Amino acid sequence: MRYWLASIGILLLLAAAGSAGSFTVDMDVDTYISSADENASFSESDLLWVSSQDDDDDDDDAINETCLGFENLFGAQGVFKPEQIKSATLTLNVARVDDDGRIRAYFLEGATLSTLTWKDKVDYDINVSSKSVKIEESDVKSAIELDVTPIIKKAVEVCAEGCPYSIVLVGEGDVSVAFVSSEASDEDKPVLKYVTEE
Repeated sequence: MRYWLASIGILLLLAAAGSAGSFTVDMDVDTYISSADENASFSESDLLWVSSQDDDDDDDDAINETCLGFENLFGAQGVFKPEQIKSATLTLNVARVDDDGRIRAYFLEGATLSTLTWKDKVDYDINVSSKSVKIEESDVKSAIELDVTPIIKKAVEVCAEGCPYSIVLVGEGDVSVAFVSSEASDEDKPVLKYVTEE
């Protein structure tokens, strides 16, 4: 009897250990949308643009937002509660910087489709975001990281099993930057990783 109970205890410990670790999330779609061409989709572009301007700026420059859609495998990886997420990082490779500035990542419930346009975009959750990150000319051909832990915690909270989720990259103030897309490079495309609690 004791041997049987001990065996069950060991199995439970192994199961718990199996759910902890580091995971790279499969990306379904990476694209951007542009206010300058509201009916166009850019999922086949080599670049992922993020652009914005100050409210008091008279320029008629386009606003561009990058949308990244991810597969939800939380349940298969033993993640069912937000508190199981220890940290999450989104890595982006900078391809161009036309205007230095800051960007921020936001949570969006639901999938990002390859046909997404500015005209049919869905509002992201302004209350769930990363901290903003400044990108400068010197960052070209380098990787930058955003701490997206709050976003992944929210994704687990909203739907731990099966529901797709997205991350939207938005500019703050005057900024115009572009990142390497999956169309341009499988090696340098956006990468989302998260670490679970032991």
